[in-house]
Amino acid sequence: MPYELTSLALPYVAAFVLTAGLWVLLWRHRERRAAKGFLLDVTGVVLLSAVVALKVSATDPATKLFWWNWRFLAVSFMSIGYMLMAIQYTDNEHVLTRRVVAGLVAVVAAVQVVVWTNGTDGLFYTAGELQNGLLVPAFGPLYWAYATFMVGCIVVGVGLLLGLFRSRRGFALQTGVLVGTITLVMGGVVFWWLRAVPLDTLALTSAVKVLAFYLAVERLQLLDTLPVARATVFNNMEAAVFVLTDTGHIVDVNPTAEALVGGRHVTHESIDDVLGVPVADALVEAGNDADGERIADREVTLERDGERRYYDLKLSRFPDGTGAVAVFHDISERRNREEEITILNRIVRHDIRNEMNVLHGRGQLLEPHVDPAGEDDYRLVMESAEHVIEITETVRELMETITSDGTLTLKPVALGNLLTTEVEKARSNFPHASFHLGDIPSVRVDGNEMLASVFTNLLNNAVVHNDDAEPEVRVDCTVADWVARVRITDDGPGVPPGQREEIFGRGEKGIESEGTGVGLYLVDTLTDAFGGDVWVEDAEQGGAVFVVELQLADATGDTPVGSPVAEDY
Repeated sequence: MPYELTSLALPYVAAFVLTAGLWVLLWRHRERRAAKGFLLDVTGVVLLSAVVALKVSATDPATKLFWWNWRFLAVSFMSIGYMLMAIQYTDNEHVLTRRVVAGLVAVVAAVQVVVWTNGTDGLFYTAGELQNGLLVPAFGPLYWAYATFMVGCIVVGVGLLLGLFRSRRGFALQTGVLVGTITLVMGGVVFWWLRAVPLDTLALTSAVKVLAFYLAVERLQLLDTLPVARATVFNNMEAAVFVLTDTGHIVDVNPTAEALVGGRHVTHESIDDVLGVPVADALVEAGNDADGERIADREVTLERDGERRYYDLKLSRFPDGTGAVAVFHDISERRNREEEITILNRIVRHDIRNEMNVLHGRGQLLEPHVDPAGEDDYRLVMESAEHVIEITETVRELMETITSDGTLTLKPVALGNLLTTEVEKARSNFPHASFHLGDIPSVRVDGNEMLASVFTNLLNNAVVHNDDAEPEVRVDCTVADWVARVRITDDGPGVPPGQREEIFGRGEKGIESEGTGVGLYLVDTLTDAFGGDVWVEDAEQGGAVFVVELQLADATGDTPVGSPVAEDY
């Protein structure tokens, strides 16, 4: 097989070197979705570039004809690979059944058999004459059947990609690359069929296509940002998402954002004009120095269906600096809840609490005038007044926790000192009960001033729900694995297993669950906000054990871990 490298062969040699190098680079993405069809297409281009270079360099007709026959295998890879890539890229893999795949393989095999046996009948092509060293074939009926099938594969792929573009304009660049390059390729083929150009342009235009593919993969995340991933994440987000250009013009929106703008088509419009909030200005001011960073995080107010709605806006630039994404989380329900709780808190704190303080104060003035026969009733009235005042304080703390959205500012709290203070306060409030404080390790835990409310409510609960004349309560603490566990044990009736979740308001009815008190609901809410937990167990001698688990802030303290803070209580 004699060869001579001529000027006509150099473009094809260059195309082979380019596409072979790009194939190696693209192989790194072989595990990505749509990459298999993509690489099959590129493999066909590499093969085509090589066989055309060899065909043009060959000096005798037989050698040229040998390499010409390999051209059809390369074209089959390219056409079918392009279609497979489009099918996978647009999430239509369900059509690739075993029967369909087997049919495609059978077509490729049959074409090769017909091509290599073409000399017996000439139904596929006739070699024709050499013109300036180029083989000019005359195509037979089987060739046009083959060409129709291969073009049909490309048409299927283009149709799927154009359908993607019509439904999601956010993929305009990717669709433009995939459809535009194949249009260039097919245009060259048509010119060659019409003999408008003497050279076989398919390898050259396909090399341009592969180069565009590579740039799209690296710059446009062609194989990373697939429509199927977008449909799964982007479409299902509850927040309204706007994909923006550097100047704040809208590229794409998800269904929630589309509903936010009343179903209008807002692509290419400025987000400032669409929503009436200064989003684009913040994007332009940030410039390219904020690549991959959050530019804005603030609350905005929008009018929707004649109703004022509140949104938490988060504006971030893409890491490559090619645009940004604005995410609007609807926080209207939270804002309304905060306003309602603020009003309720004002009523509880200022109205009810003030009235009860007046009642309690007046009652103290009446104490010298109470007859011995009415002392028990008087004491009951005063205890009830004090209890109502304590409830208002508990409700205030609960409201502060709820309005903080479960995120509290934490700081180290000396657990031993806190428990000592709370036990002493419980002794003062319930003189008829016995409180025993065990050895408490000198540690600090994550919490804040409201941690005291956790133990106030649990100690009160241990006495209030105990029918014994002299309730006994024991407080112990252990430390292990950077966790402190405080156990508050009582000798009361205990808590049935079926109610141990409901008493904290964890059931479907929340705080309205049977047996739930505001105090225990507050205990559960606070411990969760502190990064801890609380649960109920059976006490060994009967009764209940409330276990509070808290994260250690550190284990140093003023004394070693395990040293008692208080023993003689």
